[in-house]
Amino acid sequence: MRISQIDHVSINVKDFDASVAFYGDVLGFRRLQTVPMENFAITYFEIPGGTRLELFDYGGASRDAPREESDAGLRHLAFSVDDIAAAEEALRSRGVKIVLPTTDIQPLGVRVMLFEDPNGVTLEVCQKLI
Repeated sequence: MRISQIDHVSINVKDFDASVAFYGDVLGFRRLQTVPMENFAITYFEIPGGTRLELFDYGGASRDAPREESDAGLRHLAFSVDDIAAAEEALRSRGVKIVLPTTDIQPLGVRVMLFEDPNGVTLEVCQKLI
């Protein structure tokens, strides 16, 4: 088996409208379609580079899953940006919760910033240090 790329990432949402606004308006992902299923709906967004994001809407039935940073499982989803300072400023101006302000991680050669989506999912933007 040879894996060529990530096809999609899925997130169960608590608040569909807030999630659609966040990923569409705040992050600027292009909304593709919503597919109604029997007990839920999936809304697709295109992430720059061709990967898709699936938002699963169970009509508000999704529960919080308290997590610690060291818990096993998916830790965060990261996106590359050209200007992390501008990204942080734009997110702060939209009231997005910043988990870790812009920080240089010298051993990895990157500058990172962590923030949360409306569902409590941790997201990261990163920029290579020059």
